[in-house]
Amino acid sequence: MELLQGLLERSSQPVLVAPGPDLAQIELAIRAALCAPDHRALQPWRYLVVHGEARVRLAALYAASQQALQPQRSAAEIERLRQQPLRAPTLIVAILRLREDAAVPAHEQWLSMGAAVQNLMLALHAQGYAAIWRTGALVSDAAVRAAFALADDERIAALVYVGSPPVPPRRAERPLPQPFWSVWS
Repeated sequence: MELLQGLLERSSQPVLVAPGPDLAQIELAIRAALCAPDHRALQPWRYLVVHGEARVRLAALYAASQQALQPQRSAAEIERLRQQPLRAPTLIVAILRLREDAAVPAHEQWLSMGAAVQNLMLALHAQGYAAIWRTGALVSDAAVRAAFALADDERIAALVYVGSPPVPPRRAERPLPQPFWSVWS
């Protein structure tokens, strides 16, 4: 796939079906993620792949954690949470480890993480897969953080759901570029 074509055609797909990428395809996408701009080569990222039965265990964790935190939640709300990890064959958790560096403030590290996730998603797209980037309250849930063995200085930056696009894939409407740029003089 030509790079520019891939950039212009990639869109988030809320419906993802099997098959998902295999581990070699995921590794290739992560190699692309590691090419993101990274001031002072801090490499503030790491990734966890959740697929197969691990998605079912994560679903149970989501439900149990939220039920314990908010017992007033309805059964329908808990079931909706339980279904989140099951909405795609593969889930890639992008984790940012903020580094103490006077030359690279936290916001630059977050931007680097965002660029890395974009590279990851483009590499998956180039291999014929679709993805959608999600976050939500569960990224800071103590039980989820513990299950993913996050250190105090780590944050879940993205939950990237990956699978095959539905047929035909949904094409996002793109705005015209004119309102978004100008020439400064």
